[in-house]
Amino acid sequence: MSQASAPVSPAARIRLGLGLLLAVIAVPIVLILTLTLPQFRLDAHVVPLDGAPHTVELPSGTEYAVLAATRVKEGAPSCLLTGLDGAPVPLREVSGAVTVENRMVLRTFDTGGGRITATCTPAPGYSEVVLGKRPDMPRLLGGIFGAFGFALLAGAPAVVLLIAGLARCRRPPRIWL
Repeated sequence: MSQASAPVSPAARIRLGLGLLLAVIAVPIVLILTLTLPQFRLDAHVVPLDGAPHTVELPSGTEYAVLAATRVKEGAPSCLLTGLDGAPVPLREVSGAVTVENRMVLRTFDTGGGRITATCTPAPGYSEVVLGKRPDMPRLLGGIFGAFGFALLAGAPAVVLLIAGLARCRRPPRIWL
């Protein structure tokens, strides 16, 4: 035995639609602020290209990058990095071209104990490189696509509920004889 459910009132549809619209605005903003924007903060440490060793304090156990103001990797500056014990810090190649704050990620490395000494050789057309956080591309893209995806998935029902609620409010009541 099934029981017929009561019809949803127009006011309830409008309230639900407005609540969903509020979520469509708030959730993407939160996703962008927490997942996407932090990927553009480099925590940059400038190292001059003078051939002299420069010691930089970085957070330990983090992946950082060597970045330069360039659009191509060919002919870009190079650096030798050493750790606390003086041992060379391995630099890894980066596939693709990731640019943050007009600087391209040239190579990545692990900060180890946190104190890194960078010796960067002079390169024509460049005066400095930056040691900074490497953007986490999955988090960056996840924040962007998650925000837009949520807005699309929740926005369509919100609009439908609002339109249906408003249409029923304006319609004269039916009189059954």
